[in-house]
Amino acid sequence: MDGWLPDRLPQDPEAERSLLATCCAPGGDLAFAEVVLGLTEDDFVVPAHKAVYKALVRLLERQVEVNPLTLKDALEQAGDLVGVGGFPGLSELLSAPEVGRPQVLADLLRRKHKMRRLLRLGAGLARQAAGEEEMPEVLVDVAAEELFRLSQGDADRKGLMPIEKVGLEGMAKLYERLEGHGHSGVTTGGAFPALDALTQGFQPGNLIVLAARPGIGKTALALNWVLAAAKKRGICGAFFSLEMSQEEVFLRMLASQSRVNLKRVQAGDFSDEAKERLREAGNDLLQMPIYICDQASITVPQIQSMVIKQGTQSNRRVEFLVVDYLQLISSPDGSRASKQNEATRVGEISRGLKLLAKDQGIPVVVLSQLNREVEHRAGGRPQLSDLRDSGAIEQDADMVAFIHRRMVAKTDEEPPDNTAELVIAKHRNGPTKIIKLLFEGEFAQYRELVEETNPY
Repeated sequence: MDGWLPDRLPQDPEAERSLLATCCAPGGDLAFAEVVLGLTEDDFVVPAHKAVYKALVRLLERQVEVNPLTLKDALEQAGDLVGVGGFPGLSELLSAPEVGRPQVLADLLRRKHKMRRLLRLGAGLARQAAGEEEMPEVLVDVAAEELFRLSQGDADRKGLMPIEKVGLEGMAKLYERLEGHGHSGVTTGGAFPALDALTQGFQPGNLIVLAARPGIGKTALALNWVLAAAKKRGICGAFFSLEMSQEEVFLRMLASQSRVNLKRVQAGDFSDEAKERLREAGNDLLQMPIYICDQASITVPQIQSMVIKQGTQSNRRVEFLVVDYLQLISSPDGSRASKQNEATRVGEISRGLKLLAKDQGIPVVVLSQLNREVEHRAGGRPQLSDLRDSGAIEQDADMVAFIHRRMVAKTDEEPPDNTAELVIAKHRNGPTKIIKLLFEGEFAQYRELVEETNPY
Protein backbone atom coordinates (compact mmCIF):
# COMPACT_ATOMS: atom_id res chain seq x y z
CA MET A 1 0.00 0.00 0.00
CA ASP A 2 2.97 2.32 0.57
CA GLY A 3 3.33 3.04 -3.14
CA TRP A 4 -0.11 4.61 -3.14
CA LEU A 5 0.70 7.00 -0.27
CA PRO A 6 2.49 10.36 -0.38
CA ASP A 7 6.09 10.54 0.89
CA ARG A 8 4.98 12.41 4.01
CA LEU A 9 1.68 11.87 5.80
CA PRO A 10 -0.01 14.73 7.71
CA GLN A 11 1.77 15.08 11.05
CA ASP A 12 3.17 17.66 13.49
CA PRO A 13 5.99 16.22 15.65
CA GLU A 14 6.58 19.56 17.39
CA ALA A 15 2.94 19.73 18.47
CA GLU A 16 3.29 16.19 19.83
CA ARG A 17 6.38 17.18 21.85
CA SER A 18 4.78 20.35 23.22
CA LEU A 19 1.62 18.54 24.27
CA LEU A 20 3.60 15.84 26.09
CA ALA A 21 5.88 18.39 27.76
CA THR A 22 2.86 20.39 28.95
CA CYS A 23 0.93 17.40 30.29
CA CYS A 24 4.03 15.92 31.98
CA ALA A 25 5.02 19.19 33.67
CA PRO A 26 4.71 19.45 37.51
CA GLY A 27 1.00 19.63 38.34
CA GLY A 28 0.03 19.03 34.73
CA ASP A 29 -0.84 15.38 35.16
CA LEU A 30 -4.07 16.07 37.04
CA ALA A 31 -4.93 19.36 35.33
CA PHE A 32 -4.70 17.87 31.85
CA ALA A 33 -5.69 14.24 32.49
CA GLU A 34 -8.90 14.66 30.48
CA VAL A 35 -6.88 15.94 27.51
CA VAL A 36 -4.47 13.01 27.69
CA LEU A 37 -7.13 10.33 28.10
CA GLY A 38 -9.11 11.86 25.23
CA LEU A 39 -6.29 10.92 22.84
CA THR A 40 -5.07 7.54 21.63
CA GLU A 41 -1.63 6.16 20.82
CA ASP A 42 -2.43 6.43 17.11
CA ASP A 43 -2.83 10.21 17.39
CA PHE A 44 0.99 10.33 17.67
CA VAL A 45 3.35 9.61 14.76
CA VAL A 46 6.87 9.65 16.27
CA PRO A 47 7.60 6.26 17.95
CA ALA A 48 9.28 7.90 20.98
CA HIS A 49 6.25 10.14 21.45
CA LYS A 50 3.94 7.11 21.29
CA ALA A 51 6.01 5.39 23.99
CA VAL A 52 5.97 8.44 26.31
CA TYR A 53 2.23 8.86 25.78
CA LYS A 54 1.57 5.22 26.74
CA ALA A 55 3.75 5.61 29.84
CA LEU A 56 1.89 8.81 30.79
CA VAL A 57 -1.48 7.05 30.46
CA ARG A 58 -0.30 4.14 32.63
CA LEU A 59 0.79 6.56 35.38
CA LEU A 60 -2.53 8.43 35.25
CA GLU A 61 -4.52 5.21 35.40
CA ARG A 62 -2.52 4.06 38.44
CA GLN A 63 -2.80 7.53 40.03
CA VAL A 64 0.99 7.83 40.25
CA GLU A 65 2.55 11.30 40.26
CA VAL A 66 3.93 12.20 36.83
CA ASN A 67 7.52 13.45 36.69
CA PRO A 68 10.65 12.55 34.69
CA LEU A 69 11.64 9.82 37.15
CA THR A 70 8.26 8.08 37.25
CA LEU A 71 8.04 8.32 33.46
CA LYS A 72 11.53 6.81 33.18
CA ASP A 73 10.47 3.93 35.42
CA ALA A 74 7.26 3.32 33.45
CA LEU A 75 9.18 3.36 30.16
CA GLU A 76 11.78 0.99 31.57
CA GLN A 77 9.15 -1.49 32.75
CA ALA A 78 7.55 -1.47 29.32
CA GLY A 79 10.90 -1.93 27.58
CA ASP A 80 10.55 1.40 25.78
CA LEU A 81 13.23 3.49 27.50
CA VAL A 82 15.98 2.68 24.97
CA GLY A 83 13.69 3.65 22.10
CA VAL A 84 13.19 7.07 23.67
CA GLY A 85 16.95 7.59 23.90
CA GLY A 86 17.28 6.72 27.56
CA PHE A 87 16.83 9.26 30.32
CA PRO A 88 18.73 11.98 28.34
CA GLY A 89 16.37 11.49 25.41
CA LEU A 90 13.33 11.67 27.70
CA SER A 91 14.64 14.86 29.32
CA GLU A 92 15.22 16.45 25.93
CA LEU A 93 11.71 15.51 24.77
CA LEU A 94 10.14 17.04 27.89
CA SER A 95 12.11 20.28 27.40
CA ALA A 96 9.86 21.31 24.51
CA PRO A 97 7.92 24.58 24.91
CA GLU A 98 4.82 24.24 27.08
CA VAL A 99 1.47 25.71 26.11
CA GLY A 100 -1.37 27.12 28.16
CA ARG A 101 -4.13 25.20 26.39
CA PRO A 102 -3.02 21.69 25.40
CA GLN A 103 -6.57 20.94 24.23
CA VAL A 104 -5.79 22.99 21.10
CA LEU A 105 -2.82 20.71 20.35
CA ALA A 106 -4.91 17.61 21.09
CA ASP A 107 -7.51 18.74 18.54
CA LEU A 108 -4.71 19.35 16.04
CA LEU A 109 -3.28 15.84 16.52
CA ARG A 110 -6.70 14.25 16.15
CA ARG A 111 -7.26 16.19 12.93
CA LYS A 112 -3.90 15.05 11.53
CA HIS A 113 -4.73 11.46 12.53
CA LYS A 114 -8.05 11.65 10.70
CA MET A 115 -6.30 12.92 7.55
CA ARG A 116 -3.86 10.00 7.74
CA ARG A 117 -6.75 7.57 8.00
CA LEU A 118 -8.41 9.16 4.97
CA LEU A 119 -5.22 8.86 2.96
CA ARG A 120 -4.75 5.21 3.91
CA LEU A 121 -8.38 4.45 3.12
CA GLY A 122 -8.07 6.10 -0.29
CA ALA A 123 -4.75 4.40 -1.01
CA GLY A 124 -6.07 1.00 -0.01
CA LEU A 125 -9.19 1.48 -2.13
CA ALA A 126 -7.10 2.56 -5.13
CA ARG A 127 -4.76 -0.42 -4.77
CA GLN A 128 -7.61 -2.93 -4.43
CA ALA A 129 -9.53 -1.41 -7.35
CA ALA A 130 -6.41 -1.38 -9.56
CA GLY A 131 -5.69 -5.00 -8.67
CA GLU A 132 -9.37 -5.99 -9.02
CA GLU A 133 -9.03 -7.87 -5.72
CA GLU A 134 -12.73 -7.55 -4.82
CA MET A 135 -16.03 -6.93 -6.56
CA PRO A 136 -16.72 -3.18 -6.87
CA GLU A 137 -19.86 -3.52 -4.73
CA VAL A 138 -17.77 -4.95 -1.88
CA LEU A 139 -15.21 -2.13 -2.14
CA VAL A 140 -17.98 0.47 -2.14
CA ASP A 141 -19.58 -1.05 0.96
CA VAL A 142 -16.26 -1.23 2.84
CA ALA A 143 -15.38 2.36 1.89
CA ALA A 144 -18.85 3.59 2.92
CA GLU A 145 -18.55 1.94 6.32
CA GLU A 146 -15.06 3.37 6.95
CA LEU A 147 -16.10 6.85 5.83
CA PHE A 148 -19.10 6.69 8.16
CA ARG A 149 -16.86 5.82 11.09
CA LEU A 150 -14.59 8.73 10.21
CA SER A 151 -17.57 11.07 9.93
CA GLN A 152 -18.55 10.23 13.51
CA GLY A 153 -15.48 12.14 14.67
CA ASP A 154 -14.94 11.84 18.40
CA ALA A 155 -18.36 10.39 19.17
CA ASP A 156 -16.75 7.46 20.98
CA ARG A 157 -14.58 9.78 23.14
CA LYS A 158 -17.34 11.43 25.10
CA GLY A 159 -15.71 11.05 28.50
CA LEU A 160 -17.54 12.17 31.61
CA MET A 161 -20.48 14.47 30.95
CA PRO A 162 -22.18 16.70 33.55
CA ILE A 163 -25.61 15.47 34.53
CA GLU A 164 -27.26 18.73 33.51
CA LYS A 165 -26.05 18.22 29.92
CA VAL A 166 -26.90 14.52 29.86
CA GLY A 167 -30.34 15.18 31.32
CA LEU A 168 -31.51 17.78 28.80
CA GLU A 169 -32.28 15.27 26.07
CA GLY A 170 -33.67 12.71 28.51
CA MET A 171 -36.04 15.22 30.12
CA ALA A 172 -37.18 16.45 26.72
CA LYS A 173 -38.11 12.89 25.71
CA LEU A 174 -39.82 12.29 29.06
CA TYR A 175 -41.92 15.45 28.78
CA GLU A 176 -42.86 14.47 25.25
CA ARG A 177 -44.19 11.16 26.51
CA LEU A 178 -45.98 12.74 29.49
CA GLU A 179 -47.76 15.09 27.10
CA GLY A 180 -49.06 12.14 25.12
CA HIS A 181 -46.77 12.44 22.12
CA GLY A 182 -45.83 8.79 21.96
CA HIS A 183 -43.39 6.22 23.24
CA SER A 184 -39.64 6.41 23.57
CA GLY A 185 -39.03 3.56 21.10
CA VAL A 186 -40.38 1.84 17.99
CA THR A 187 -43.89 0.58 18.73
CA THR A 188 -46.36 -1.39 16.65
CA GLY A 189 -48.81 1.49 16.91
CA GLY A 190 -51.30 -0.56 18.92
CA ALA A 191 -51.25 -3.62 16.68
CA PHE A 192 -49.70 -5.46 19.66
CA PRO A 193 -50.92 -3.30 22.56
CA ALA A 194 -49.67 -5.48 25.45
CA LEU A 195 -46.20 -5.64 23.88
CA ASP A 196 -46.17 -1.87 23.32
CA ALA A 197 -47.26 -1.24 26.91
CA LEU A 198 -44.62 -3.60 28.31
CA THR A 199 -41.67 -2.27 26.31
CA GLN A 200 -42.74 1.31 25.59
CA GLY A 201 -41.50 0.39 22.12
CA PHE A 202 -38.33 -1.38 21.07
CA GLN A 203 -35.69 1.00 22.38
CA PRO A 204 -32.93 2.60 20.26
CA GLY A 205 -29.61 0.80 20.72
CA ASN A 206 -31.27 -2.38 21.97
CA LEU A 207 -30.75 -5.90 20.64
CA ILE A 208 -33.96 -7.93 20.74
CA VAL A 209 -33.76 -11.69 20.19
CA LEU A 210 -36.90 -13.47 18.96
CA ALA A 211 -36.39 -17.24 19.16
CA ALA A 212 -38.43 -20.33 18.39
CA ARG A 213 -38.14 -23.79 16.92
CA PRO A 214 -38.53 -24.09 13.10
CA GLY A 215 -42.07 -23.84 11.79
CA ILE A 216 -43.43 -21.91 14.76
CA GLY A 217 -43.79 -18.63 12.84
CA LYS A 218 -41.05 -16.33 14.10
CA THR A 219 -40.57 -14.83 10.63
CA ALA A 220 -44.29 -14.09 10.44
CA LEU A 221 -44.27 -12.31 13.81
CA ALA A 222 -41.18 -10.27 12.95
CA LEU A 223 -42.75 -9.20 9.63
CA ASN A 224 -45.94 -8.28 11.49
CA TRP A 225 -43.89 -5.94 13.69
CA VAL A 226 -42.15 -4.31 10.73
CA LEU A 227 -45.42 -3.91 8.85
CA ALA A 228 -47.32 -2.50 11.84
CA ALA A 229 -44.56 -0.02 12.70
CA ALA A 230 -44.43 1.23 9.10
CA LYS A 231 -48.20 1.30 8.58
CA LYS A 232 -49.29 2.87 11.84
CA ARG A 233 -46.28 5.03 12.77
CA GLY A 234 -44.40 5.57 9.51
CA ILE A 235 -41.29 3.87 10.91
CA CYS A 236 -38.68 3.08 8.25
CA GLY A 237 -37.84 -0.61 8.61
CA ALA A 238 -35.28 -2.91 6.99
CA PHE A 239 -35.78 -6.67 6.81
CA PHE A 240 -32.76 -8.87 6.04
CA SER A 241 -33.93 -12.33 4.96
CA LEU A 242 -31.11 -14.87 4.80
CA GLU A 243 -33.47 -17.76 4.10
CA MET A 244 -36.42 -16.57 2.01
CA SER A 245 -36.36 -14.62 -1.25
CA GLN A 246 -37.54 -11.02 -1.49
CA GLU A 247 -40.64 -12.20 -3.34
CA GLU A 248 -41.53 -14.67 -0.58
CA VAL A 249 -41.13 -11.93 2.04
CA PHE A 250 -43.32 -9.58 0.03
CA LEU A 251 -46.03 -12.23 -0.46
CA ARG A 252 -46.15 -12.85 3.28
CA MET A 253 -46.58 -9.15 3.93
CA LEU A 254 -49.21 -8.96 1.18
CA ALA A 255 -51.22 -11.83 2.71
CA SER A 256 -51.03 -10.19 6.13
CA GLN A 257 -52.03 -6.77 4.81
CA SER A 258 -54.86 -8.04 2.59
CA ARG A 259 -56.13 -10.85 4.83
CA VAL A 260 -56.15 -13.16 1.81
CA ASN A 261 -55.11 -16.80 2.28
CA LEU A 262 -51.34 -17.07 1.73
CA LYS A 263 -51.55 -20.43 -0.11
CA ARG A 264 -54.13 -19.02 -2.49
CA VAL A 265 -51.92 -16.00 -3.08
CA GLN A 266 -48.99 -18.27 -3.93
CA ALA A 267 -51.14 -20.52 -6.13
CA GLY A 268 -52.94 -17.64 -7.84
CA ASP A 269 -56.32 -19.14 -6.90
CA PHE A 270 -58.64 -16.47 -5.49
CA SER A 271 -61.89 -14.66 -6.17
CA ASP A 272 -62.50 -11.25 -7.76
CA GLU A 273 -63.10 -9.81 -4.31
CA ALA A 274 -59.75 -11.22 -3.10
CA LYS A 275 -58.05 -9.78 -6.18
CA GLU A 276 -59.35 -6.32 -5.31
CA ARG A 277 -58.18 -6.66 -1.71
CA LEU A 278 -54.76 -7.80 -2.94
CA ARG A 279 -54.58 -4.83 -5.31
CA GLU A 280 -55.41 -2.37 -2.54
CA ALA A 281 -53.02 -4.02 -0.10
CA GLY A 282 -50.26 -4.06 -2.72
CA ASN A 283 -50.71 -0.35 -3.41
CA ASP A 284 -50.54 0.35 0.32
CA LEU A 285 -47.38 -1.71 0.71
CA LEU A 286 -45.68 0.11 -2.16
CA GLN A 287 -46.04 3.37 -0.24
CA MET A 288 -44.56 2.07 3.02
CA PRO A 289 -40.97 2.87 4.09
CA ILE A 290 -39.83 -0.77 4.15
CA TYR A 291 -36.63 -2.16 2.63
CA ILE A 292 -35.89 -5.85 2.01
CA CYS A 293 -32.59 -7.64 1.38
CA ASP A 294 -32.39 -11.36 0.58
CA GLN A 295 -28.61 -11.68 0.21
CA ALA A 296 -27.94 -15.20 1.47
CA SER A 297 -24.31 -14.84 2.53
CA ILE A 298 -24.00 -11.61 4.49
CA THR A 299 -21.91 -10.37 7.40
CA VAL A 300 -22.69 -7.90 10.16
CA PRO A 301 -20.35 -5.24 8.65
CA GLN A 302 -22.16 -5.62 5.32
CA ILE A 303 -25.54 -5.20 7.04
CA GLN A 304 -24.28 -2.06 8.77
CA SER A 305 -22.86 -0.73 5.51
CA MET A 306 -26.22 -1.18 3.76
CA VAL A 307 -28.05 0.55 6.61
CA ILE A 308 -25.62 3.49 6.47
CA LYS A 309 -25.82 3.67 2.67
CA GLN A 310 -29.62 3.76 2.80
CA GLY A 311 -29.47 6.77 5.09
CA THR A 312 -27.00 8.62 2.86
CA GLN A 313 -28.72 7.82 -0.46
CA SER A 314 -32.21 8.87 0.60
CA ASN A 315 -33.89 11.20 3.04
CA ARG A 316 -35.01 8.25 5.19
CA ARG A 317 -32.64 6.53 7.57
CA VAL A 318 -33.44 3.02 8.78
CA GLU A 319 -35.15 3.23 12.18
CA PHE A 320 -35.94 -0.44 12.79
CA LEU A 321 -33.86 -3.43 11.68
CA VAL A 322 -34.81 -7.12 11.58
CA VAL A 323 -32.43 -9.95 10.65
CA ASP A 324 -33.78 -13.43 9.86
CA TYR A 325 -31.85 -15.23 11.26
CA LEU A 326 -28.78 -15.21 13.54
CA GLN A 327 -27.27 -18.62 12.80
CA LEU A 328 -27.23 -17.92 9.03
CA ILE A 329 -25.17 -14.72 9.28
CA SER A 330 -21.67 -15.22 7.87
CA SER A 331 -18.35 -14.21 9.41
CA PRO A 332 -16.01 -12.12 7.22
CA ASP A 333 -13.48 -14.23 5.31
CA GLY A 334 -10.18 -14.40 7.15
CA SER A 335 -11.63 -13.02 10.37
CA ARG A 336 -10.86 -14.59 13.73
CA ALA A 337 -14.54 -15.52 14.16
CA SER A 338 -14.56 -17.52 10.91
CA LYS A 339 -11.95 -19.88 12.39
CA GLN A 340 -13.71 -20.48 15.72
CA ASN A 341 -16.25 -23.12 16.72
CA GLU A 342 -19.88 -22.36 15.97
CA ALA A 343 -20.80 -21.23 19.50
CA THR A 344 -17.92 -18.73 19.60
CA ARG A 345 -18.65 -17.57 16.05
CA VAL A 346 -22.35 -16.97 16.77
CA GLY A 347 -21.42 -15.20 19.99
CA GLU A 348 -19.20 -12.76 18.11
CA ILE A 349 -21.99 -12.13 15.60
CA SER A 350 -24.49 -11.37 18.36
CA ARG A 351 -21.99 -8.93 19.87
CA GLY A 352 -21.57 -7.32 16.47
CA LEU A 353 -25.34 -6.86 16.15
CA LYS A 354 -25.46 -5.26 19.59
CA LEU A 355 -22.72 -2.83 18.58
CA LEU A 356 -24.57 -2.12 15.32
CA ALA A 357 -27.73 -1.25 17.28
CA LYS A 358 -25.75 1.04 19.56
CA ASP A 359 -23.73 2.69 16.77
CA GLN A 360 -26.81 3.39 14.65
CA GLY A 361 -29.08 4.24 17.57
CA ILE A 362 -31.84 1.88 16.40
CA PRO A 363 -33.50 -1.27 17.76
CA VAL A 364 -32.27 -4.45 16.09
CA VAL A 365 -34.43 -7.58 16.18
CA VAL A 366 -32.61 -10.80 15.32
CA LEU A 367 -34.37 -14.12 14.95
CA SER A 368 -32.73 -17.21 16.41
CA GLN A 369 -33.15 -20.95 16.49
CA LEU A 370 -33.59 -22.96 19.70
CA ASN A 371 -31.93 -26.18 20.77
CA ARG A 372 -33.86 -29.43 20.37
CA GLU A 373 -33.92 -29.98 24.12
CA VAL A 374 -37.00 -27.76 24.37
CA GLU A 375 -39.03 -30.40 22.49
CA HIS A 376 -38.41 -32.98 25.24
CA ARG A 377 -39.32 -30.74 28.18
CA ALA A 378 -42.71 -31.11 29.83
CA GLY A 379 -44.94 -28.38 28.44
CA GLY A 380 -42.29 -27.43 25.87
CA ARG A 381 -42.09 -23.82 26.98
CA PRO A 382 -38.68 -22.36 25.96
CA GLN A 383 -36.25 -20.89 28.45
CA LEU A 384 -33.03 -18.90 28.13
CA SER A 385 -30.78 -21.96 28.22
CA ASP A 386 -32.48 -23.17 25.02
CA LEU A 387 -30.88 -20.44 22.88
CA ARG A 388 -28.93 -22.28 20.24
CA ASP A 389 -25.13 -22.21 19.92
CA SER A 390 -24.15 -19.54 22.42
CA GLY A 391 -24.84 -18.25 25.90
CA ALA A 392 -23.38 -14.97 24.63
CA ILE A 393 -26.69 -14.32 22.83
CA GLU A 394 -28.45 -14.02 26.18
CA GLN A 395 -25.69 -11.79 27.51
CA ASP A 396 -25.74 -9.39 24.55
CA ALA A 397 -29.52 -9.18 24.22
CA ASP A 398 -31.49 -6.44 25.96
CA MET A 399 -34.63 -8.49 25.44
CA VAL A 400 -35.21 -12.16 24.69
CA ALA A 401 -38.65 -13.29 23.54
CA PHE A 402 -39.76 -16.82 22.73
CA ILE A 403 -42.76 -17.99 20.71
CA HIS A 404 -44.38 -21.03 22.30
CA ARG A 405 -47.09 -23.01 20.50
CA ARG A 406 -48.57 -26.46 21.04
CA MET A 407 -47.73 -28.23 17.79
CA VAL A 408 -50.66 -30.70 17.75
CA ALA A 409 -51.41 -32.54 14.54
CA LYS A 410 -54.82 -31.71 13.11
CA THR A 411 -57.48 -34.43 13.34
CA ASP A 412 -61.16 -34.55 12.52
CA GLU A 413 -61.97 -34.92 16.20
CA GLU A 414 -59.75 -32.12 17.45
CA PRO A 415 -59.33 -28.76 15.65
CA PRO A 416 -55.82 -27.29 15.56
CA ASP A 417 -54.77 -25.17 18.51
CA ASN A 418 -53.79 -21.80 17.05
CA THR A 419 -53.11 -20.11 20.38
CA ALA A 420 -49.56 -19.13 21.18
CA GLU A 421 -47.51 -17.36 23.83
CA LEU A 422 -44.95 -14.63 23.41
CA VAL A 423 -42.70 -15.34 26.38
CA ILE A 424 -40.66 -12.26 27.34
CA ALA A 425 -37.98 -14.20 29.24
CA LYS A 426 -35.45 -11.37 29.57
CA HIS A 427 -36.16 -7.66 29.66
CA ARG A 428 -33.26 -5.51 30.75
CA ASN A 429 -35.38 -2.35 31.01
CA GLY A 430 -38.58 -3.75 32.43
CA PRO A 431 -40.56 -6.76 33.68
CA THR A 432 -40.87 -10.16 32.03
CA LYS A 433 -44.27 -11.40 30.96
CA ILE A 434 -46.26 -13.86 28.87
CA ILE A 435 -48.44 -12.31 26.17
CA LYS A 436 -51.20 -14.45 24.69
CA LEU A 437 -51.28 -14.58 20.88
CA LEU A 438 -53.38 -16.15 18.15
CA PHE A 439 -51.60 -17.44 15.04
CA GLU A 440 -53.48 -17.16 11.75
CA GLY A 441 -51.20 -19.18 9.53
CA GLU A 442 -53.23 -18.67 6.35
CA PHE A 443 -52.50 -14.94 6.61
CA ALA A 444 -48.95 -15.29 8.00
CA GLN A 445 -50.14 -13.22 10.92
CA TYR A 446 -50.07 -13.14 14.69
CA ARG A 447 -52.39 -10.98 16.75
CA GLU A 448 -52.82 -10.47 20.45
CA LEU A 449 -55.69 -12.09 22.29
CA VAL A 450 -57.76 -9.58 24.23
CA GLU A 451 -57.82 -11.62 27.42
CA GLU A 452 -55.73 -10.56 30.44
CA THR A 453 -52.18 -11.89 30.46
CA ASN A 454 -50.30 -13.45 33.37
CA PRO A 455 -46.93 -12.29 34.75
CA TYR A 456 -43.97 -14.48 33.73
